[in-house]
Amino acid sequence: MSWFDCSTFWMRLFGACTLTASVAWADVAESLENIRMEKIIYTDNMMMPAAPAGLSMIRSGNDADVFSAGERYFPVLLVETSDFKALDSALIARMFNEEGFKENGVYGSVRDYFVESSAGKFKPTFDIYPIKLPKKFSEYSGDAKFIPPSIDMLVERSDFKARAGKYESVIPFVILHPTSKEEANKYDRYFFNHMDALKNSMGRIYSKNGYNFNKYAFVSQKAENKPYATSTKDVAMLGAFIHEFSHVIGLVDLYSADEYGYATIGPLPYDVMALGLRNGNGGYPATFSAFEREAMGWLKPTEIVNGDSVYELKNLSKMQAYAVSNPNQPNEYYLVEYRPAVGFDSKIGSSSYSQKKGKNGVLIWYVDYNSRVFATNDPNGDINHQRVEVRSVLSQNQESFTEFDFVNNNGKASVDGIFNIVFDGNDRVCFTTKRSRTLNKCPDIASSSSATSSSSLSESSSSVSSSSKTVSLTQSLLPKMQIHVSHGMLGIEAPVAGKKTLRLYDAIGNMVGSHSFVEQTASVDISGWNRPVYVRLDVDGRLLLAKRISTLP
Repeated sequence: MSWFDCSTFWMRLFGACTLTASVAWADVAESLENIRMEKIIYTDNMMMPAAPAGLSMIRSGNDADVFSAGERYFPVLLVETSDFKALDSALIARMFNEEGFKENGVYGSVRDYFVESSAGKFKPTFDIYPIKLPKKFSEYSGDAKFIPPSIDMLVERSDFKARAGKYESVIPFVILHPTSKEEANKYDRYFFNHMDALKNSMGRIYSKNGYNFNKYAFVSQKAENKPYATSTKDVAMLGAFIHEFSHVIGLVDLYSADEYGYATIGPLPYDVMALGLRNGNGGYPATFSAFEREAMGWLKPTEIVNGDSVYELKNLSKMQAYAVSNPNQPNEYYLVEYRPAVGFDSKIGSSSYSQKKGKNGVLIWYVDYNSRVFATNDPNGDINHQRVEVRSVLSQNQESFTEFDFVNNNGKASVDGIFNIVFDGNDRVCFTTKRSRTLNKCPDIASSSSATSSSSLSESSSSVSSSSKTVSLTQSLLPKMQIHVSHGMLGIEAPVAGKKTLRLYDAIGNMVGSHSFVEQTASVDISGWNRPVYVRLDVDGRLLLAKRISTLP
C-alpha cells in the first residue's frame, strides 16, 4: 500500500504518478534531496482480471499496444481556462516535435526521445491543438469534468478533422492543463500528473462526432511552483511529458516510496519511469532501458550461453543487450546494457536522488516480472524484493560482477559472472564470462580468425556491424561458396565438412533468423521477406561467407 489511502481511486485502474519536490525542480538534479511523490497503488478489487496491455514483449506473452511502433500521430490538447492562460502553442509544438530541440535546457524534443529510445522503430508526431474553456479552472474539477468539454471543442476544429484519419480508431491523447501541478492539486486532490483511461475515470470510452477517445496523459503545462506563468521559459519538465506518455504506450512506474512518501526505492536516476525523468533538471530524462525496449518489442536481448566466450556489447542506442536468465523461471533474469554518458543519458552521472547517485557504464539490471504485480503499478513496492532494479554499474576497465542470483525455483545462472571488462570508447565494451580468461582490449573481429572473434562474438550478439572493426557483410571468403534466392527460398551450397550455422540480419543489424545444418546444401524459406537480407555463414565457428542479398523477385 502507498503512503496514503488509495481506496478512493477505485475507478483509476491505470493511473500513473506525480512527483512533487521538496525543493525547486531546477535544483533537484544535482542535489541529494528526497523527492516527495504521490502514487496510485492498485489492490485486488481495483484491478481488472487481465494483466495490462503494454509491458508485453518481455516473457509474459501479452501483446503490446499497437500504437508503440512505426509512424504514429497523437493529438495534444493545450487547454486554457478563463483564469489560467495556456503557454505559446508554437513553443509547445516545437518542444514535442522538433528534431534537435535545445531550448530551456533540454537535450531534444519528446519525439527525439522516443525515436532515440526505439532506434527509429517508433516515430510519434504530436499535433498541438489550443483549446479555450470558457469557465474558471475550479469549475472543471476532476478528469470527468475537465476532459470531455475539451474533447468536445477539439472535434469541432477543422484542423483536427483534417488530421483525424492519422489517429488510432480509439484515440490515445495528451491533455495539458493550464497551471502547475501544485496549483491544480489545490482545486482537485486527483489533479496531478498521471495517465488514465476514460473508460476508468468516466466509466466508458468517450465518443463525440464519431471519434472515440480513451487512454490519455494528464500533465501540467507549467513548471513546478509557476502556476500563473506565461513565459515559455517556465514550461514544465520535458521528462514529465515523456514519463506520462510512456504510461500511455504501456509502461508502469518503477519508483516506490517510504512510509513518509519519499522516493527511496527503484532505479531512481537510471530510468524515466523512476526519477530519471528529472535528470539534468528534467531536460535529460534517461532513455528507455533494455527492459523497457524489450517490453515495447523494440529489442530482443541475447542470452549469454557460452561460458568461455569473449562478448562485445554495443552502446544501448544500437539496440543490443544481453540476458542471463533463471533456467527454472524465464521471467526472472538479468539484463546487461552499455549506457555511456551521451545524449539524453549524459546527465545520469550527475543525478542524485534519495542518496542514490547515478553512474554511466555497463548497467546490470535485475528483473523479476510478474504480470499481476506489475498491474498494481508498484512492482518495486517491496524494499526487500525489487522487481526491476540496477544491481551494479561497471564504469572502469577490469571491473566485474558475480552476483547472478535468483529467488524463484532455485535457479542457477549459466555463467559465473562478467569479468575483465574493457571499454572501447562510447561505441562498445567487451568482457568475458570467466575470470581466468584475460582480456586487455576489444578484439578486432575483421582481422582475427580465432574463436573469440568469428564465433564467440557472433554467437553472443544479435547484431552485426559493417564497420572496419567487424566482419564485413559484403565479402565472400571462399570462392566455391554459393548462395541464391529463388521463389522465396534461400539456397546455400557449402562444399566443406562440419556443422554450419546460417544467420540472417535485417538492414539495421538485428538478427532475424538462424539455421544450422551439416549437409553441403541447405534451403531456408524467406518468402515472407520483401527487403534486403544480410547473410552470414559459419562452419565450426569459422566464417565462410558474409553477403548482402535481395529477397525481391
